[in-house]
Amino acid sequence: MYPHRIRLRGPWECEPAGLDARRVFMPCRWADAGLAGFRGSARFTRKFGYPGKADPELEHIWLTCDGCTGCRDVRLNTALLANAPGDAFAFDVTSLMAARNQLEIEIHGDTDDAGLWGEIALEIRMDAYLTDMRVERNGSTLSIFGNVVGTAPSPLELYTLLDNRHADYRTIKPTAAGTPFRIDLADGALTCEIVRVDLVHISSIWYSVELPVPR
Repeated sequence: MYPHRIRLRGPWECEPAGLDARRVFMPCRWADAGLAGFRGSARFTRKFGYPGKADPELEHIWLTCDGCTGCRDVRLNTALLANAPGDAFAFDVTSLMAARNQLEIEIHGDTDDAGLWGEIALEIRMDAYLTDMRVERNGSTLSIFGNVVGTAPSPLELYTLLDNRHADYRTIKPTAAGTPFRIDLADGALTCEIVRVDLVHISSIWYSVELPVPR
């Protein structure tokens, strides 16, 4: 079942401009790095090996960050992935991966909220995956939104489960720009706690997402 996540929690090297370098563990805000009150730029570096089970002929390796503040440059093996990518990012880095790798992220902080405060990970995916997933309450209906991004030789299957009970099934064709979908569920859907959506190719789950139901 995909995605396979490899968390890059640490240790990381942190080099704040004008201060001593130090080791930190992710997720990390300024205070977690001993930088409370610091204003300026810091470079965070993490070395890691190639994920041994990833097959570049069949799978894609993504670099993901679930949350950051003040992010400037993101580099993998000296290649610039993004400049000012926003408060989260995801990049397909399959072609950049080597036996040994170095990730560098520059953070510029104007407040103590600066840092890489979301999970940073390598994520092994297939050719299509789910993104922009969210769950909303709409009166007596539970609405699930998302996108299917990528390619597939034929339409994929989309299964929705509420607290591990089957609730919806449909087929969907992914596109590079994303194929949006909306699933509206009633009949007791609002009483469930967890929504799970599986993107399936034949008998293999290509991507799976679990989301809590808002109260």
